[in-house]
Amino acid sequence: MPNTGLDAAAHSLRTWLNSQHFTDLTAHQVTRFLTDSTTQWADSLGYNAQREVWLPAEPEQPRPKRLDLQLKHRSGKGRLISIEIDRSSKLLSLDKLTKAAELGDHALWLRWSREPVRVSIPPTVRLIRAHVLRRTVIHGPDRYSLQVESCG
Repeated sequence: MPNTGLDAAAHSLRTWLNSQHFTDLTAHQVTRFLTDSTTQWADSLGYNAQREVWLPAEPEQPRPKRLDLQLKHRSGKGRLISIEIDRSSKLLSLDKLTKAAELGDHALWLRWSREPVRVSIPPTVRLIRAHVLRRTVIHGPDRYSLQVESCG
């Protein structure tokens, strides 16, 4: 990334995602698509992406938490980038990102939904919204689509 910092990371990922699109995917496929696309973005910028990364356990939390993605630059320089990818406003996702930010990571929340975010986002986390369209089908799971320039 030519610019550094949390805002630069969020802007760069948002720009990348605005060139992406898909049609008629299931919820599981959407999450996989966005995870793969985010991994491609990271790779294009010299980062290695690791999926399902454990955060250090906390004394009051007997069970450790996992981040969806954690990015580390191949040069070994710079801060880690921790990313959660969800379609709902899960407090658990925000808790994980807040913890990652406390550990010094840049924290990005990629949320794919047209629903409003109903939780307060702390200043150490950046929200990226993929405004997907949902289509209900008679038989089978709902289908989702993302058009180009639909991420804010």
